[in-house]
Amino acid sequence: MLEAIAELKAQGHADVHLLLIGDGPDRAAIQKQIDTLKLTSQVTLAGAVPPERMALYYHLGDIFVFASTSETQGMVILEAMSAGLPVVAVRSSGIDDVVRQGVNGFKTPQNRQAWGQKVVELKDNVELRQQLGKQASHFAEEFDIANFASTVASFYAEVLAKYHSPSR
Repeated sequence: MLEAIAELKAQGHADVHLLLIGDGPDRAAIQKQIDTLKLTSQVTLAGAVPPERMALYYHLGDIFVFASTSETQGMVILEAMSAGLPVVAVRSSGIDDVVRQGVNGFKTPQNRQAWGQKVVELKDNVELRQQLGKQASHFAEEFDIANFASTVASFYAEVLAKYHSPSR
């Protein structure tokens, strides 16, 4: 992702700013790569953020970018979508389940240029970014805990009704 941001900067898109959330043993290596690529003005390492404050950080952005190929459930993507962020993500199994191509974001191959092209497309096209963001928010609502609980409760009510029906 950092190399893609460096390429975008070299192409004249120095207005792209990446906010990285999280912490871990690779932080020093990531900071070194940011320095080497001369991206200190384009990338901010926020470090670890308490879960209850994550929504605030999602609302700081215009686009949620994701380059991991090891996401299995797409939970962080759904969280970003619930904040109205369209997504640009590298295609992987967890991504395929939640990102609808051209509807709530874009899935790209594991290719810096393809990924960067979609980031620029959303950055430069405010109308498209807002449309996909709105659709992302509506999509994420389907996975809201209240909706999920209601669906499970309805399922159990139906099963119990059939179990206790006189025709049984």
